[in-house]
Amino acid sequence: MVTAVYRYMCDGRRLKYPIGNFKAGSRDAGLTLSIIREEAQRLALIAKEHGNVKAYIEEQEAVVAAGRAERQRLAEIEASRGTFGDLFLDYIESRREKATTGVVKELERLYQKNMLGPQPIIMRMKARDIRPDHILAILNPIWERGAKVQAERMRSFLSAAFNYGLKAENAVGRSSAKSYNLESNPAIVVAVDKVSAPATRALSDAELRQFWATIGHTQGVGPVMAMLFKFVIATGGQRIFNICQTTWDDYDLEAGTVRLIHRKGRGGQTMSRPHLVPLSPRAVAILERVREINGCHPWPWTTTGKQHIVVGSPTHAVADWLKSEHAIIEGQQIPSFSPRDLRRTCTQLMQKHGISDQLSDLLQAHGQTGVANLHYRNNPEAALPEKRRAVELFERALAKVLGEAPADNVVRLVRKK
Repeated sequence: MVTAVYRYMCDGRRLKYPIGNFKAGSRDAGLTLSIIREEAQRLALIAKEHGNVKAYIEEQEAVVAAGRAERQRLAEIEASRGTFGDLFLDYIESRREKATTGVVKELERLYQKNMLGPQPIIMRMKARDIRPDHILAILNPIWERGAKVQAERMRSFLSAAFNYGLKAENAVGRSSAKSYNLESNPAIVVAVDKVSAPATRALSDAELRQFWATIGHTQGVGPVMAMLFKFVIATGGQRIFNICQTTWDDYDLEAGTVRLIHRKGRGGQTMSRPHLVPLSPRAVAILERVREINGCHPWPWTTTGKQHIVVGSPTHAVADWLKSEHAIIEGQQIPSFSPRDLRRTCTQLMQKHGISDQLSDLLQAHGQTGVANLHYRNNPEAALPEKRRAVELFERALAKVLGEAPADNVVRLVRKK
C-alpha cells in the first residue's frame, strides 16, 4: 500500500505531513491521484503562509473543537431553560406546602383550562421570551366570556409565577432543575379592571325558614348535603368548606365540640389555626342523623365515601334549590345566593337579635389573627365558655326565625363517646 505525504521545509528542517493512502485500483480504498494533488496544493499554501503545517492544522482543529463544545454548552443551557408552562407548574409545586389543597387544585384547574388548553404554543415558549401581549392572549378570552373576577385572579397568579421565577434560580434547596433567565415580569404591566365588590347578600328570615324547611325535599340534593347546610347554620355560620373537611375524629360529643382548622390568608398551611366550635342540641341531633348514614366513613360530610364533599358541590345544590318550586315565596322567586351567603345570614341574624359583635366574631372566628392572638390568645379551649354563650343566644334567635317554640333555657347536650 502506497502512502502519500507532503514534504516541506520549515525553519531549516525537513518535515512531512501525511495525506493518505493512494487508491491503486477502482475497488481499493484510499484517495485518487487527483485528490492527493489537490490536498498537496492546499498544504503547500498553508506551509507558505504559516510555516509548520502540522502545528497550524492542529491549532485549527482545536479551534473547531472548542467551537463545537461551546455550541454544545449553549444548547444544553438553552434546553435547561424552562418554558412558560414549566414556570407555572414550578410555581404550583412551590405552593403545595404553603397553600391549602383547594388552592393548589384551583391553580392546576386554571392552568389546564385557561393556559395549556387554549394557548399550547405560548405554553411551549421559553418563559424569558414571554411578553405582555402573550399575557393578554391568555386573559382576554377569560374577560370576554364574562369571567371578569377570574381574569383578575388569573393575572395575579401569572404575576406571582413570574415573581417566583425571578427568585427561584437563586433559592437554596430548590427541587426543580429548570432555569428561566428572567429579566422582568411581563404580567405586572398588564392591567385588569377590578370588578369585585363587597358581597351583601343575606337571606331574610322568610327565605332562611323556607330554605331550612325545603332543602331536604329538593330533587338532586341528597340527605347528607341537606344536613350539611343545616349544620352550618346551626353552628352559627361556620365556613362551609371547613365543615366539609372535618373527620369524625374532629368531633368530641362528650365535650360537645367540633374542631375546625382555618387556613384563610396568604400563610395557608403554615398559618393554620384551630377553631373549637361548641355544638348546640340542634347541631348534635343533625350530626347523629348523619352518623346513621356515614358512620362507617372517615368523614361525616361525604356523598361517595371516598372523599369529603368538594368545594363546588354545595354551590350546585343551592343552584338546584333555586331552580325548584321551593324557591318561591308568595309567588316571587327568591333572589340568587351562594352557600357562602349563609355565613353572612347568620352574622346578621345575631346582629338583629342583639348578640354583640365580639361574641359573633368569636363564634365565627373573625379577626382572630394578629400578634396578640398568635402569641397570647392561642388556646382554643380558653374561649369555649364565651363561644357557648354565643351559641345559646344564636340558637334562641334561630328557633324564632324557624317558627319553633323557644325554650326558656338551652342546655348543652353531652354524649359519651
